[in-house]
Amino acid sequence: MLTKKQRIRRKLAQLQRKIKKKKRQRREQNRLTYLESRFFELLTRLRQPLILIILVHYFGTIGYMLIENFPPLIAFYQTFIGVSTIGYGEIIELDSAGRLFTIFLDFAGITAFFYATGVLADLFFKEDILEIYREWRMLKEIQKIRGHYIVAGYNTIAKELIKFLKERGYKVVVILEKEDKETKQLLETEGIKYFVIGEPYKKSTLYLANIKEARGLITTSLDEAKNISIIVTSRLLRPDGDFEIIGIAKTYETALKLRELGANHVIVPDHIIAGRIAALIFHPHTFVVANILEKIAFGEESEIDLSEFEVKKDSPLEGKTLIELDLRRKFGVTVVAIRRADGRLDMNLRGETEIYSGDILILLGKPESLDKALSWLEKVQERKIPV
Repeated sequence: MLTKKQRIRRKLAQLQRKIKKKKRQRREQNRLTYLESRFFELLTRLRQPLILIILVHYFGTIGYMLIENFPPLIAFYQTFIGVSTIGYGEIIELDSAGRLFTIFLDFAGITAFFYATGVLADLFFKEDILEIYREWRMLKEIQKIRGHYIVAGYNTIAKELIKFLKERGYKVVVILEKEDKETKQLLETEGIKYFVIGEPYKKSTLYLANIKEARGLITTSLDEAKNISIIVTSRLLRPDGDFEIIGIAKTYETALKLRELGANHVIVPDHIIAGRIAALIFHPHTFVVANILEKIAFGEESEIDLSEFEVKKDSPLEGKTLIELDLRRKFGVTVVAIRRADGRLDMNLRGETEIYSGDILILLGKPESLDKALSWLEKVQERKIPV
């Protein structure tokens, strides 16, 4: 049996846990819900000045009808030009009682006007209701987009990456960890339409970036702990193979760890930079060709691109020749090499070259032509259409 003091301590501990849980829930509240509630909460501040202005016009109209026997329209018009300080003068000559009433009415109208002006100034300059509305509308729009990429963090790497993605026609949603006006202005200058404010490793933030409909996610931070959190959460939300996660790591050890946790690809910047410098050293006489191939490989060349297609087991493509596929005539796409199942790279291709299970076709062509060719090959492989 617990003593009275122990029971009190247990209840206090339970109460503390509940309070902490509620605080955590409030902190992790969906920003879209927060902005929506905040916007309408600010709009309610206009209620009092609007009611005050309506009441002034109402009593002014009734007063002129009772004191001067004005018709309703004339009474309302006389009230409006007086309260709004337009000052056309008396429509119908007023007696002393009417003029005294007009003095008090105009004073009430001016007071209501200045009160409403103060509320509006507070909303637009202090609370920035327009900025809240714009972000709310943007987040609503993000929930409607499909096939976009989520970029976690905004730095020099993210800036250059987004340029490449936009050149290829992909929509991008940037996750900003903190609400920073300078970064927001920079995003606007760079023409980046969509962003989300929140911790990128939180489910609520990723849902806000519409991860369920995204094509992939890229982490641009070199912070190992942060990348691990983002990748694990993203893979839990999107365990399907169609969702691509790309990360950045300082070392190969970290890169291996990120791949094991769910990343499809991990880039080690130091290795990439060293490799590109080495290519210029080892092939000084083929600078133009090397430069073109590098641009294609790194997605910097927008006119032409490389892609790959894997021939699966029991695929209708198995046993077919390149001339039977006729990709060049159909789509303007060329098979430049085949990576065989045993790892051998076959570049000595002819029209009679056969395709086997496990082969990876390396295709060269314009981006839009590659998309059409890959779509056609996928449908053939799924037996939706004949070869």
